Amino acid sequence: MSAEAQSKLDGTTRGLGLLLIGMAAFTTWDQWAIWSTKDDYTFGYLVPFFCAYVLWDRWEELRALLTGERADVAAPTSQGFLTLAQLLAFASLALFGFGAAARAIFGTGIGPTLAICFGLAGAALAFTFLSVRGPSEAVATSASRWRAVGLMLFPTCVWMISGPFLFLVDNQIKGELLTNVTEIVSGILRANDHAIRVSGNTIIFPNGDAVGVAEACSGIRSLSACVFAGAFLGAVFLEGGFPGAMLRRVAMIGLAGFTAILLNIGRNTYLTFHALHHGSKSLERDLAGIEHGQAGFSSFGTVHDLAGNVAMVAALIILVAFVPLLNRLGRPRDNQTSA
Repeated sequence: MSAEAQSKLDGTTRGLGLLLIGMAAFTTWDQWAIWSTKDDYTFGYLVPFFCAYVLWDRWEELRALLTGERADVAAPTSQGFLTLAQLLAFASLALFGFGAAARAIFGTGIGPTLAICFGLAGAALAFTFLSVRGPSEAVATSASRWRAVGLMLFPTCVWMISGPFLFLVDNQIKGELLTNVTEIVSGILRANDHAIRVSGNTIIFPNGDAVGVAEACSGIRSLSACVFAGAFLGAVFLEGGFPGAMLRRVAMIGLAGFTAILLNIGRNTYLTFHALHHGSKSLERDLAGIEHGQAGFSSFGTVHDLAGNVAMVAALIILVAFVPLLNRLGRPRDNQTSA
């Protein structure tokens, strides 16, 4: 086979790629209902573009594996493993088809969204595994196949954060987060000798004024957005081979979630102290106490909105700062001889 032919994707691989693009477009249409109605998931509009960017960034390496230009020295993949991958591909397509039919008939919901998203992820990873070629039509090695699958992890699995995260995580922990935030903030107030009472998720001050820790203050918005940002930063900027890069990316996602929770506690603590000293209604005014719509109202918005925006900017800065730290983690230091 000529080098020119070797560098081109075969017809089957191109066909599977076009099929995945169509599935991703349908997944976008399905999850659009979540992005457009849930304020916590407006970051979802970025998912298709970020996936496209990551694929573009990794395309040269991925194409080399899919065409056989690059191959790892290892044993070829066993027929049994290839059969399992084929079964996963067929099962994923069936799951996606079931979810798409349910979405078209019954509308948006937990069942269709989970089936569509997991069907897309399973099909993409299985197609990638099966499409890797060895040099000169040789059977591809397992190492090459898994390397290609690793390159596809972010573009396929990130859809689980923008859609199924709502049903698998959000609905399960939002109430618990809300309760914990209320308990921590009230504990901080008591530690500062403020005689407050707690009724449900409402903190009552000694003067009878009160501030409620609403659902929007549970931190689920910052949690989902930070997990998405952490996944993207990890996929693009964290370095190293397997398993180092994978461990760093998992650590990045964990740190992103932890950062979101800590900053949300700090934001709610600040808002509560501000309400304690200036009254609960001050949270819906700007820092100067001017009502929305009045002359001189700050362009930064209300105290409540400003605190949320500052927390999100701080989260992004912290996540970016984690990148060089994680890249250094586990790397041997250069031994420099002293002069």
